[in-house]
Formats: sequence, structure tokens, C-alpha cells
Amino acid sequence: MKKVLFIAITAALVALVGCKGTNEKRGDEHLGEGRFRNAINSYLEAKKKGNVSDEFYDNFALALIRAADAEAKKDLNSSLLSGYFEQAQKALDSAKKSEVVQEFVTAVANLGKLQASQDTDYGTILNAFAKLDTAMSMAKQRGVGEGAVKSIRAEAENAYVSIALPRALSEDDPVVREYFLLQINVVAPENEKLKQALNKSRLNTRGYFLIFGENIGERPSSRVDKWGYVMAFPSIKIASTSLTAELQIWASTGNNTKFVVEEIKLVSLDGKEVSAKQAGSAWCEAEVVVGKKGAEKVEKKKAAFKGEGKLLNEFQCSANVAFTFPSDFVPDYVEYKDEMGVGRKYLGQ
Repeated sequence: MKKVLFIAITAALVALVGCKGTNEKRGDEHLGEGRFRNAINSYLEAKKKGNVSDEFYDNFALALIRAADAEAKKDLNSSLLSGYFEQAQKALDSAKKSEVVQEFVTAVANLGKLQASQDTDYGTILNAFAKLDTAMSMAKQRGVGEGAVKSIRAEAENAYVSIALPRALSEDDPVVREYFLLQINVVAPENEKLKQALNKSRLNTRGYFLIFGENIGERPSSRVDKWGYVMAFPSIKIASTSLTAELQIWASTGNNTKFVVEEIKLVSLDGKEVSAKQAGSAWCEAEVVVGKKGAEKVEKKKAAFKGEGKLLNEFQCSANVAFTFPSDFVPDYVEYKDEMGVGRKYLGQ
């Protein structure tokens, strides 16, 4: 008797969980008729009461996805879009149907592509590609739609590059030009046209300090900007198995530190590295007090060093350096890194 009663109670509970209440049924009707906001409101009521069916979260997610799609057609930059997609992503944690996940990742990716294709500010572009990356992450995690999202992202990259690259190349100042190329590189690093333009720029800016101040805009890279070590090559010679150059380094780490020549690394395209050796004179700048008592003044002086100098914040050091490497070593960039900061100087090919 007890066993029969237990089975009956269990069956009743299963039936209760699997059955749809009035609000969920109303939500399904709204969803089927394309009244997505009404569907969302009905599903929220059903969820609040806690009596939902097994397919509730699939349909709730669909209502949110399709509401977002309808909103995007009216206003591509609507503030409602992020809320719809965030709620849909949470609903998908309990959804069961792979086709609903497929619709979500495709919708998010397509929205990202449309936003990336606009002639708009860089912050909006970054947000657009963040959507594409979110879609790709979920597609990989759930094993659904990865190929479609990858294809959509490639289309988004090409659309953005077609707008941004000509504008970057129109800049007369080589430092500003490379800054804008690096912005594009953040979201489209594999684009062949960008690679060619960036390589040409790096060949041209070997002798420049690439100091990107706040007046230009968002920082394109944490390793190539104002905050750290910035390098330039006033002179450089690259042979099949050696590189010799005058390397100048400027610091903006907020700290005074030492500058050690042998800690300069030359890194190849495939990640191999060799260390520098000092191959001539070297100096670091410092401020010194000069003049007779009562008429003193501060002047910037260069102090010579061998192997190790003193690099002060917002001051400069210079060293003639040499690297040797095998014939299959293709130099890509020079890096200087210590506990205070890091800097890279890409050479171009």
C-alpha cells in the first residue's frame, strides 16, 4: 500500500512539473503570434509562480532572442538589446534544445556584425566584437553553431577593416597612423590587408618613439602605449645572422630603475629569443644641478655606462647593441621587461 501511494505521489509531482500554467500558455500564444514583449511578460509571471513546463526555458529564451532581433531592426544601438541577450543567456542555462542555442549564438553574432559594420566610434566597435566573442564562446561550450559564428565574425572583420583601414592610412603623422592600425589589429589581427599595412608602417616607424597619449583615444595595446617602456632605433642594420643598432628607451613607469643591456631580447616570428650585448657607447639621462652657489640651475645631462645604467621615470637611455642568431631566425620585435614594466618595438619585415 505504501509503495503504491509513493508511486502515485511521484507521478502527480512529475505531472505538475511538466504541465503548463495559464501564464506560460499565454506566453506560448504570444510567442507564436510574434508578440515577443508580451510573451516575455507572461513567461516572467509564470516563472515567478514557479509552475513551469520542461520546455519553458527554451521558449522563454526564444522570446528574448526574437525580441532583441525585432528591437535591433528598429534601433541597432538600442539600450534594450544587452538586457534581452543577458536574460536569454541565463535562460539557456536551463534550456534543452540545441536549435535554441543555435538561434541565440547566430542572433548575437549577427548583431555584432551589423554594429561592427557601422562608421562609428571605437568603443562601439569593441562592444560589437565583444558580442561576437561571446557568441563564439557559447558556441564552443555548447558544441552548436561554431562554424556559423566563425563565418559571421570574418564578415564583421572585413566590413570593419574596409571602413577603418583607409582612414588610418590617410593619416600623415606616422605615429598616429600606426596607432589607428593597432586599433584595428585588436579586433582583426588576421586580416591580410591590415597585416600588410601594419608591416609597412613598422618599417617606417623603427626610428620613432610610439608614445600614444590620452588625446588620441583608447589605448590599442597594453604593451605599445604611453605606460611602460617605449623604444626607438635611430639606426639599425639587419643581416642574415645579426642585428646591430642604436636602441633608445624612454620610461613612463612611474618608477626609477636600472637599465640592463643584456636583458634586452630580440624575438623571432616563431617565438625564439636572443639577448643583446653592448656593442659601443651607452648613456642615460639625468638632471644635475650646475652653476655657482646662488645661481644654480638644473640641466639634463647624459651619463655614460657599461652594461647597466640608471633609467629614471620620463627620462631616456641609449645603447649600441648587437644580436646574433641562426640564419633561420626572422626578427619580429625587441622587448625590454623588468619588474617595473614592459615595452616592445616591432621591426616589420
